[in-house]
Formats: sequence, C-alpha cells, structure tokens
Amino acid sequence: MKTKYSKFQLFLEIIGAAILISFFIFLVKSWSSIPERIPGHYNAAGVVDRWGNKNEILMLPIIGAILYLGLTIITFFPQIWNVPMPQNQENKEAVYKCMKTMLISLKVEITAMFFYITFHSVNSMDLPIAFLPIVLLIIFGSLTYFIVRSYRLSK
Repeated sequence: MKTKYSKFQLFLEIIGAAILISFFIFLVKSWSSIPERIPGHYNAAGVVDRWGNKNEILMLPIIGAILYLGLTIITFFPQIWNVPMPQNQENKEAVYKCMKTMLISLKVEITAMFFYITFHSVNSMDLPIAFLPIVLLIIFGSLTYFIVRSYRLSK
C-alpha cells in the first residue's frame, strides 16, 4: 500500500533535507579551520573522553547520510514495515500514514542530532550535560507518540 505525502510529511522532508545539506556545507566550509585533534567520543555527561584526528569527523555525516537514505527508502515500502496493531481496510491507510510520519520524524531527529554533535566536535566543545536526556526524550517520546497514535487509529 502506497500512501501519499501529507503537507506535514512534506514539511518534515524539506526540514530533514535542509539539515542534511547544511550538515555537509558546514563541514566543507569549516574544514580548513578544524583543528587536527578533535573530540572523538563523548561520555554520557557530554564530556570528551577520547580525542581523534580531524578525519574522524567525516564518519558522522557519512553515517547520518546512510541512515537518512535508508529511512527514506523504507518509507516507500510500507509492506515491509512490522506494524503490530490489527488493521483492516478502514484503518489501514491511517495507520500507515502515521507510521510514515514517524519514520520521517525520526529521520529529521537523527540528522539534527548528528549535526549538533558534529558542530560541537568541530569547535572542540563538550556537549551540554542535558544533551543525552533531551535526545533520548525526543526520540523515544516521538516513537511512543506515534506508536500510541497508530494503535488508537487501528481500533
């Protein structure tokens, strides 16, 4: 079953693409000013606990782009989604539309998170102590919201 994009889904797609493009533009423009030694890993408190060379920073946009592309491809194949709630012809479209919005939202959230981490790494800054709790709250909060919403739509 293919679902058409809603205006909100298109809006999220534009935001996600803009973040991803900005991510690469930021790195290209910053490359010459990035120090040779940058944060390579942050602990749960947001403090740098490993330093690496500046080429390591390329892993974040590459992983981000792969995740973005993978989630984009998955949105086009709803038949492979594991939707655990019961569906019938009356609610199937609404449930799939909700799940598609969830995937697109996750794509935006993950891309924004990677960009934020890259920004702090390029500037050799610690992450705020609230970074991890906020990211977990946003990701798991949106997952919970969309799963509960889909479950309600399936009834």
